[in-house]
Amino acid sequence: MKKILAVILAVAMVAAALFAFAACDGAGTTSKEYKVGVLREDDTSGEAIAWQGYLTAVGKELGLTFEFVTTDSSTSEVNAINTFAAKGFKAILLFSDDDVIASVTAANKNKMYLVIPTGNVNDEQREQLNKLEYYLGSVSPTDDTDYQAGYDMAKYFVNDLGKSVFTLFGGATCYAVSMHVQRLAGILAYLCEDEGTSYDGAKTRGELVGKVAGQGVDPTKFVSTKYTITGYMDGFAFDDAFSTKLQQSMIAGGTSILSVGAGDAVAGIAYGIANAVASIDASEVKSAGVDAITSAYADCFNIGYTYDCGKYASAMAPGLVLLTAALNGNKIVDETGAAPRAGMSYWVATSLDELNTMLAADNETDGYCYNGKVVEYYAGKGYTEFLELCNADFEAAKTINANYGK
Repeated sequence: MKKILAVILAVAMVAAALFAFAACDGAGTTSKEYKVGVLREDDTSGEAIAWQGYLTAVGKELGLTFEFVTTDSSTSEVNAINTFAAKGFKAILLFSDDDVIASVTAANKNKMYLVIPTGNVNDEQREQLNKLEYYLGSVSPTDDTDYQAGYDMAKYFVNDLGKSVFTLFGGATCYAVSMHVQRLAGILAYLCEDEGTSYDGAKTRGELVGKVAGQGVDPTKFVSTKYTITGYMDGFAFDDAFSTKLQQSMIAGGTSILSVGAGDAVAGIAYGIANAVASIDASEVKSAGVDAITSAYADCFNIGYTYDCGKYASAMAPGLVLLTAALNGNKIVDETGAAPRAGMSYWVATSLDELNTMLAADNETDGYCYNGKVVEYYAGKGYTEFLELCNADFEAAKTINANYGK
């Protein structure tokens, strides 16, 4: 009888241990190995390289293996998804956006989870996508975040650097791309808070968005008793015409250059001009951009780049949280039961030292800020906690790492 009881007790203890292990495993890391396809249009920028490094390293901690494919059309996206499905892949991270509906639909037909980790869909797209079982949601800075990024950049140049004469680069504003329109409107909105300043009669965010979307900025329409805009460029040709406009603006005093994107390219061109034109004081050339917090921008701080605002390597973590949670049977949904459409905060560095501090806290060698343990923690939580991760600035991110990443 005692032997029978001993056997029963032993079996019970083993069962309890297995249950505890399974429960712990289900809260975060995946219990199986999964292959995930990554579709992207950019595979060369500092941001793209940083994200690939992050996904590869943290994926190993989570039981996820990533394969990267660069696409250039909706057709190539769908073909890649079907190829991944045939190879037994379980999920897709979608960076490219030629036709998000077509891509998500293709993944759904193949019963593959899909996350958009660095871009948000519009209302019409979201209504269609939320009908698809395997669509997990999107994460990206919102229009409000992009507007604030431009506003804060201009504010820093005025309040902290004492600047009042500007050159503006509007990026894809000429194509009415929302994030660039909002950043440019934010820059103008801060300047227009001055009583004697307006742009084409506009002063508020809504008015300014309407003035610049698809049009850009005409410096002659900027009226101010305090500030001056000496030049404006947009598009991404960065050709002789671009350099000529930038040079003319800098000669006219616009050596404070605010860019809604591609700040590294603009800083490099401005540096070359400043060192080639005797009438320009190179020490006065200060540039800024909404770009990325990656090592690719470190050298820019040695050529006048003064303000770097952008996403970072660990910005991939919220997308991994959505994916890992779904693979564990803990699909995260918003308060309405729909796949999340979440915002994301930027990190901001105003010096090389600040940038290096951020990079030291978020790299493969020393450890990513949002490492596998952080992803595991939030994958076992709900929507409210998920938003906490998405909305964290650098200081909050350090706290998250200290609490859950050790």
